[in-house]
Amino acid sequence: MAASARRIRSQASPASHPERQQETRRAAARPELHVVKSEQADSASSQDRLRSFIEWTRSHTVPVIQVGIAIAFLGATAVGSLTLRTQMAENSFDSQQTEQQIEKLQQDIQTDQTKLDSLQASLPQKAQDMGMVPQQDSVTIDLNGYQPSDGSK
Repeated sequence: MAASARRIRSQASPASHPERQQETRRAAARPELHVVKSEQADSASSQDRLRSFIEWTRSHTVPVIQVGIAIAFLGATAVGSLTLRTQMAENSFDSQQTEQQIEKLQQDIQTDQTKLDSLQASLPQKAQDMGMVPQQDSVTIDLNGYQPSDGSK
């Protein structure tokens, strides 16, 4: 049945039927539509628009509540995202400052270590200049076999 209806429509053309030719002529002769502005519509104040919006919200409470919840959710996510991004930027800045301080302290340590090494290297010469003599023999004490006396307990 669908095949026969299709075949009938496929054979129909506007040129074959005089009624269809008249319809196409009427459609072609129809004037174009254009927008005409009313002066009353232009002079409508924002108060009138606000009143109509309030009336609409009173008659459609469920959609207004849903829209309000959606707007509140979007606002909360925007504020949350902004807060997180701000916190991440602060953490990044603090991290960079800490790394710079660590590098500065490491440089200070290296400078102090260099000074210490130079002072240790010059120590024997300064001791000899003061009249000190380097130690020749060293004495060591081995306490591995030490036994404390009974009176010391």
